[in-house]
Amino acid sequence: MAKEDAKTIQLVDRILERAIGDGSSDVHIEPRKEEIRVRFRIDGVLVSRPPIPADLTNSVVSRIKVMAQIDIAERRMPQDGAFRFDYDGGFVDVRVSTFPTEYGQKVVMRLLKRDAKSLDLGRLGFTPHLKQKMRDFTGQSLGMLLITGPTGSGKTSTLYALLNDIDARARNIVTLEDPIEYRFADVIQAQVNHRIGFTFAKGLRAILRQDPDVILVGEMRDGETADIAFKSALTGHMVLSSLHTNSAMETFVRLFDMGLERYVVASALNALLSQRLVRRLCAHCRTPAPFDRDLHEAVGGGANESLELFEAKGCSECFGTGYRGRMGIFELIEVDDQLNDIVKSDSLTYVELRHFLEKRGYHGLRTAGYDLVKNGLTSISEVYRVT
Repeated sequence: MAKEDAKTIQLVDRILERAIGDGSSDVHIEPRKEEIRVRFRIDGVLVSRPPIPADLTNSVVSRIKVMAQIDIAERRMPQDGAFRFDYDGGFVDVRVSTFPTEYGQKVVMRLLKRDAKSLDLGRLGFTPHLKQKMRDFTGQSLGMLLITGPTGSGKTSTLYALLNDIDARARNIVTLEDPIEYRFADVIQAQVNHRIGFTFAKGLRAILRQDPDVILVGEMRDGETADIAFKSALTGHMVLSSLHTNSAMETFVRLFDMGLERYVVASALNALLSQRLVRRLCAHCRTPAPFDRDLHEAVGGGANESLELFEAKGCSECFGTGYRGRMGIFELIEVDDQLNDIVKSDSLTYVELRHFLEKRGYHGLRTAGYDLVKNGLTSISEVYRVT
C-alpha cells in the first residue's frame, strides 16, 4: 500500500513538473471509462498527454485533494482548494477545482505564475507607440483605464504589466484581486473573500480610505463595483480595471446596462483597450501558405506587393500544434472631448458609435492581427479564430 502511495505521489509530481516545464496554464485530469485522460492547456489550447490507467483514478484524485487540503471523503459535490508546489528552486501556486462526473471526479489545476519581473508590455506584443500611449495614461493623476476582452484574452497580464511599469515607490498603489496571481514588492495587494463578505465593492470602499494614488480592480463584475470604481476615477484616483466584452465598442453598451450614468462613464474614462491573444507560429516548422489573392488583399497586400504568408505545420518543438507562445493584438480607443460629448448623449446608438469610431480610424482587432500575419508571426486562420 505504501509502495502504491509513493508511486501515486511520484506520478502527480511528474505531471505537474511536465506541465510547468511545458508552459501550461491548466492541467485537466479527466476520468473516463477505460483510462484517465490528461490534458494540458498550452497557449490557450488543450494538448493531450499520455493517459493514466483507470484503476488509479481514486488514488490520483485523493493525492491531489490531500495536497490542496480538500476533504477526500466528499466525492459527490464540487470542491475547491489550493497548494504550493516546489519547482526548480522556486514554487508555483496551484488552484484546484474538482467536479463529480459519471466515471469519477474530474480535477482541474490552474498554475499561477508569481514572478512579476517577466511582465513587460513589449513582451506582451505592445508596439513602442502603443507602449508609450499606455505609459501616458497610467502617468495621469486620475481617470479610468479599462482593459476589455473575453475570458483568456490576457487582460490580467496586461493589467499586471501596467502596474509593473509604474513607479510604486513614488505612488501608493493598492490592488483588489481574485485571486492574486503575481506579487509586487512595493504594491499593496488584497484578495477578495466572498465567504466572509469581503467583496470587490466593499474592498474598494475601504481602499478609498487608504490614500491611494493608483487603484487596480481585477475585474468589474457588477454594477455596484463599477459605479464605485468610475466615481473613484472622477475624484482624484487613477483606476485600472478589466471588463468582459467582445469589442471596445460593446464596452460602452455594457457599462450602461450595468446601470452607470452616461456622464460618469464619459467623464471618468480616459481610454479603453480591447485585446486578444494569438498564438505565434512555431519558428521550427512554419511553412509558406499557398498564394491566395483574396487573402493577399485582405491583409493589406497591394497589387504589386509580394507578401510571403505562413501557416502552421506541427513538430516536436511545438507539440504538433504548429504554434509556440502567444502575443497580444490590441485596439486602443482614447476618450477625447469629442467622444466624451457623444457618449453623454442619451440618443446614442451602437451603430452611430461604430460609425463615429470608424471615421476616427477604428478598424477592429482583425486589422491589428493582419499586421502580425504580414510579419510572419502568426497565421490568418489563427487571427480569424480569435477575432
